[in-house]
Amino acid sequence: MDRDQLAAIGLNYLAGLGAIPATSYYEKPVADYILAQCNDIGVETQVDRYGNILATRRGQDADADGIAFVAHMDHPGYEAISAEDDGVHGHGLGGLPPQAYESGVRVFFVKEDGERVPGVIMGRAGDRDGNNLIFEVDQSRIGPLPCPVVLDLPDYDYDDQSQLIRMRAADDLAGCASILAVMRSAVGVSTRGSVYGLFTRAEEVGLIGARLAAADGLLPKGTVVVSVETSSVLPGAEIGDGPVVRTGDRMTTFGFEAEEYLAAAIKTIGKLAVQRQLMQAGTCEGTAFARTGYPTTGLAFPLGAWHNNGTDGTIRAEFIHHGDFTTGVALLAGAAGLAGSNPSSAAGDRTRARPEEEERRLLDSAY
Repeated sequence: MDRDQLAAIGLNYLAGLGAIPATSYYEKPVADYILAQCNDIGVETQVDRYGNILATRRGQDADADGIAFVAHMDHPGYEAISAEDDGVHGHGLGGLPPQAYESGVRVFFVKEDGERVPGVIMGRAGDRDGNNLIFEVDQSRIGPLPCPVVLDLPDYDYDDQSQLIRMRAADDLAGCASILAVMRSAVGVSTRGSVYGLFTRAEEVGLIGARLAAADGLLPKGTVVVSVETSSVLPGAEIGDGPVVRTGDRMTTFGFEAEEYLAAAIKTIGKLAVQRQLMQAGTCEGTAFARTGYPTTGLAFPLGAWHNNGTDGTIRAEFIHHGDFTTGVALLAGAAGLAGSNPSSAAGDRTRARPEEEERRLLDSAY
């Protein structure tokens, strides 16, 4: 599969996922889409007791360490809890910006069958942080509560001139879409180690699905974990300059052993526009796995309007760059093709370029 084909597949998955609104704890429609695509691809799937999805393309050697790409299926939103005389009461889920809790914000309620019912935030019944929200909505249309509520923003829109993809929830549907593309690519490649795609729940409310998956050993110990995320732009991690090899997040720094896979993929594929940075604006699922003993690295797509926070204090669709996404998909697919090989990057080669005995001789002769 060439890079253009791979890019088109990834973008198709991204558009498909964008059409499915979901928030923390209400990821089932996204999960159903992912399971259907995995079935079409022809990879094994397992759903753990928490609703995390593990897709597996087996390697040739059951004893070889595989590589896993991890992303989450949820995005910040709201939950409608009860219908009252003054409106529907609910609260926020995840880290939406303060303006997302103000009166006048347009939302829609998502019914079990996927139908969207428009509504608006009327105000807050009490607190300052998004709890006890009151929504105005046609209560006869929304069905049983509780139910998810999401911002009324575009599902998916691509502007060819700016090359920006705008979505209500690029975070982390971009990660999910790229992993689906990698799994599709992986079925046509034979590798020593297995390739895994792990899609987790409730990341935005505390890495819950990832923490449980890591604690339960859903991935075999020794599996190299690549956290695939969107992350807010930072100096040195700019939109349009390529995906970012993520050396860590706000809580944890990641490891050289895992990053070797990305570095070696870059070396193998050829010239790619790639950045490298400690992405400390937030915490990603890599932290859950790194702290449980998995060799961990990350890849991030630089994200504008993170969590729908417009720079002018408005609610905006998130956006990523077309080239960042497609390059990232190619890089991840290249890393998947190295599963079980324990590759050496240019940095690793440099540390081994001169025999140790020669190093000793040089230092001994220095005095």
